[in-house]
Amino acid sequence: MPIVDISVVPIGTKTPSVSKFVRAAVAVIKKSGLKFQLSSMGTAIEGDLDKIFQTVQEIHKVCFAQGAKRLLTTIKIDDRKDKKQTMADKIKAVLG
Repeated sequence: MPIVDISVVPIGTKTPSVSKFVRAAVAVIKKSGLKFQLSSMGTAIEGDLDKIFQTVQEIHKVCFAQGAKRLLTTIKIDDRKDKKQTMADKIKAVLG
């Protein structure tokens, strides 16, 4: 199952705070129904890759609608085909 780590940084805003953009992005992810895990520096999303990409596009639309003039988006994709591994499985493998 694909796991995608995404970080969207709005540029050209009136304040250095990005919490309103993060709240809007998380609302989009919640609406998508995809499983996700928020961290202090990004968000991991688990599920169908096409649906995740559609969700990323929606996040961009919402962030621009919130007033961002530019977005810097970093995406990392872990897409394994040899076994099914969830976000929780990956964390458990490290923490025990």
